[in-house]
Amino acid sequence: MSKIGAGIGKKRQLRSLAAVSLILLLVTGLIFGASLLRQAGGEETLAAAGRALYTGDIRQKVIVDPGHGGFDGGAIGIGGVIEKDINLAFSLPMGDFLAVMGYIPVLTRTEDTGLDSGEGTIREKKREDLKARLAMMSEDINVPVIMIHQNKFTQSQYSGAQMFYGTQNPASKELAGQLRDGIIQYLQPDNTRELKKATSDVWLLVNCPAPVVMVECGFISNPEECALLQQAEYQRKFAFVLAASLDGG
Repeated sequence: MSKIGAGIGKKRQLRSLAAVSLILLLVTGLIFGASLLRQAGGEETLAAAGRALYTGDIRQKVIVDPGHGGFDGGAIGIGGVIEKDINLAFSLPMGDFLAVMGYIPVLTRTEDTGLDSGEGTIREKKREDLKARLAMMSEDINVPVIMIHQNKFTQSQYSGAQMFYGTQNPASKELAGQLRDGIIQYLQPDNTRELKKATSDVWLLVNCPAPVVMVECGFISNPEECALLQQAEYQRKFAFVLAASLDGG
């Protein structure tokens, strides 16, 4: 690439990042209010607030699934950071953004709990938790599902978000592409990770009948990215881009 081409690309990247930052600034007050409503009245109150703030057509439900929770911490990253906590930290603002955009957000959890009854062995609780999540995801096969997770690898040099899509619904791959394109355009222009079709070891992705994507936001095994993933501002930007990308950006 020529110096001129590289310069244009850099300017576009800066404009994209500036646009995201500006929009985030404009809606911060709305999101703060929505967060208070969520705490006071739960998801139905939050969705109602979003519908009141959004002046366009009412859009569909979107399920956001913060991976793990409660007894299941997920992966352990640099410095002992626990995946379940980061997953929730990304998912809560995404729910707020979706509400402001006119969607009806449905979060599988809004605090550090699993969807199990708390009884039985760890294996039994995990099975119960997964079945409960799948039941929520299966209520309407037209409602998209965004699963929020973090990646981990034995070597620390790997970084970047990646999308894994479900096998049951053909729309899953298209949805994964929209989310990936948004992340590349606004946050990670050098990200070259390909979309990945789910394998049998990701039970929810291969059993969910609705359009479903697991978003691995980054690697908690990479020191720099792990630190970034714990920053509230980055969590909000990432969540906003995901929400906006449901419309294709």
